[in-house]
Amino acid sequence: MTPAVRRFDVGVGLHGDHVGGERAAAKALLAGEVDAACMVDGNHLLFAQEGTLVAGATRVLAQTGSYDHCNMTALDPGRSHTAVDRFRRLLLGMDYGDPAVRPLLDLEGLKRWRDGRVSGYHLLEAAVDGSAFYDRKGALSAADYRP
Repeated sequence: MTPAVRRFDVGVGLHGDHVGGERAAAKALLAGEVDAACMVDGNHLLFAQEGTLVAGATRVLAQTGSYDHCNMTALDPGRSHTAVDRFRRLLLGMDYGDPAVRPLLDLEGLKRWRDGRVSGYHLLEAAVDGSAFYDRKGALSAADYRP
C-alpha cells in the first residue's frame, strides 16, 4: 500500500509558503493526524523553540542535500531583457553589511543572492513526480490542490 500524502498548502501563490504550511504539518504530526511531516531544518528548530513541537519528541527520518530555496524565474518572450537584467543586478548587488538591506536578506535566510542554477533538485523533482503533482507537460494535475 502506497502511503497517503497530505499537503498543507498555506499562502501559496503569494510569495511562497516558508512557514505556514510547515507549521500546520508540525501541528498535525503532534496531534497524531500524520505519521511524518516535511520541513526545513530551521523550521523544525523554530517549532521546538516556540512550542509548536515538543522539544525532543520528534526525530529526523531523512534529509536532503542542500538546495536553493529562493528562486526568481522570468519569462518574457519577445521583449527586452532590460527589466530582468536590472532585477538580477539589484539582487546580486545587495550587501548584507548594509543596514537597510540586511532585514530583507534576513527574511529569506540569506547572506547574499547568487546566480541561478538548475542543478541539485533531483530529490525534489522525484518527490513532485512521485506525488503526480504535475503531469508530463507541466500542467497541475493534483486534484486536491487548492491555490
